[in-house]
Amino acid sequence: MQGIRFVRRVDGLTYEFVRDGDAHGFPSYRRVDLDIRCARLPDFGWAVCTAEGAVASRPFDDAGLGDLPPEGVWVSFKGDRSYVYDLVNPAASEASDSELA
Repeated sequence: MQGIRFVRRVDGLTYEFVRDGDAHGFPSYRRVDLDIRCARLPDFGWAVCTAEGAVASRPFDDAGLGDLPPEGVWVSFKGDRSYVYDLVNPAASEASDSELA
C-alpha cells in the first residue's frame, strides 16, 4: 500500500502513514499506530490532524495546495513541544527517478 513518512530531524524518529481513501477529493493517509490523519483540508491545505480534527502539523514553506502532501519541511506542535520533520513520499521519489532514467 502506498504511503508517506515523516522523519523527525532531531533524532530520526519516523512515523509511517498509509493511504486510507480520500478526503475532500484528495488522497488521505492514516498513521499506522494511531488515529492521526494527513489530509488536504478545504481552504487550508495539507495538514496532519488528530482524531478530534485538531491540526497538529503542517508544511513549513508551502501551504500544500497540490494533489499530494508536499515533500520537505513540516512543523508539528502539541502543548509546549514543537518538532521539525521531513515528509518523504517514496512513490513521488520513485516517479522522479524514473523520469531521469
